[in-house]
Amino acid sequence: MLPTAKKLPSGRWRARAYDYTDANGKRHYVSFTANTKSEAQTAARAHKPSLYKAQSSYLDLTLKQAYKRYVDTHTGTLSPSTVREYTRARDRDFPALMGMKLKDITPELVQTAINEASAKYAPKTVRDKHGLLHKVLKLYAPHIILNTDLPRSVQSEVYVPTTEEVAAALSAANDVLRVPILLASRGSLRRSEICALTKSDVTDFGVNITKAMVKDMDKQWVIKPPKTEAGTRFCPLPPDVIKEVKKYDFSQITPDKIERQWQRLKEAQGFKFKFHAFRHYWASLLHSKGFPDQYIAKIGGWSTIEMLHRVYAHALRDKLPEYTDKVVDIFTQEFETKKEKKA
Repeated sequence: MLPTAKKLPSGRWRARAYDYTDANGKRHYVSFTANTKSEAQTAARAHKPSLYKAQSSYLDLTLKQAYKRYVDTHTGTLSPSTVREYTRARDRDFPALMGMKLKDITPELVQTAINEASAKYAPKTVRDKHGLLHKVLKLYAPHIILNTDLPRSVQSEVYVPTTEEVAAALSAANDVLRVPILLASRGSLRRSEICALTKSDVTDFGVNITKAMVKDMDKQWVIKPPKTEAGTRFCPLPPDVIKEVKKYDFSQITPDKIERQWQRLKEAQGFKFKFHAFRHYWASLLHSKGFPDQYIAKIGGWSTIEMLHRVYAHALRDKLPEYTDKVVDIFTQEFETKKEKKA
């Protein structure tokens, strides 16, 4: 990070320069004090000029050029869909900043851009846009210290279909959509994972998930490893589901085709949830039966259990009357027992 001087109570200026990192991973700095901000920063940067020269060379890049450089240097580690999203962000996000050189961008200008984006997009979208911007600036203009006020995240309601809704969807589904619904609601599979399956992935006890179908930069469907390590897993399935899965022709579907088929069924039957909600049903049902979060996360392909908590923060709607009755019974029995003892 390029040293930036701060004014001291005495009126002088102090800048810290990176010196070394010790065996414990702690970074150590050397301080330089001067009468002016420029003098303090110049002295600090002279401490290890080769380090700061490399960083300074990026400052004449425009933000758009920096985005492109970031994507190009990370293509090997990013999924095709992420590369596509980052490239789209380069072309669409923060138009007032993209043509500016990095050396001219300030935290105030970033805050203004975020304010403008907040008037057009949902809080999560704005936070995602700022997240990528922060990554790019941290790498190519680390002297820009962002302390941006971001819109507060709005916790969206996670819809969990009832068992009756899942059964109704299966009953109404055609031959193309039925097996994908079974795999999502009985096995937790995502659309991209369903479409990447082959006959060799299906066993007598379930399916092996080792890949996903996504679009590349040219918007062509490609098969790639799961986005996270947690995505690689074995999903157990009931025998009747396995029987149908083994007969299914997976070469006929793509994530887009599943989505189109589901939208038609959804409108025809009056369903109010997305296809992805079948995964929510799977996780919620196991949770209601007492399965540990760690097991649900592992089989369902979640990297952490935080997302699970959003999925089943509220019990399955068709279980609420049952739980309500149990709560009433517990407290009724508890206090009736106390009365009997006193008598």
